[in-house]
Amino acid sequence: MELEVDVTLKKRHTLTDKDYNERAFKMAYQMNLLHVHLDELLSEVLLESFIQRPMSQDEKN
Repeated sequence: MELEVDVTLKKRHTLTDKDYNERAFKMAYQMNLLHVHLDELLSEVLLESFIQRPMSQDEKN
């Protein structure tokens, strides 16, 4: 009985190539969304720090 349960659990948790491809696609999609979001945040932070940065003596002259 215990052996049957182990085999059933292994079958249920075994991933097929299709499962791997779906998970890889979802992960790549989420990483792409994160990358886009980070790019937007970084550009806002850089722009804000550039605007708030005091002019140096070299730039004044």
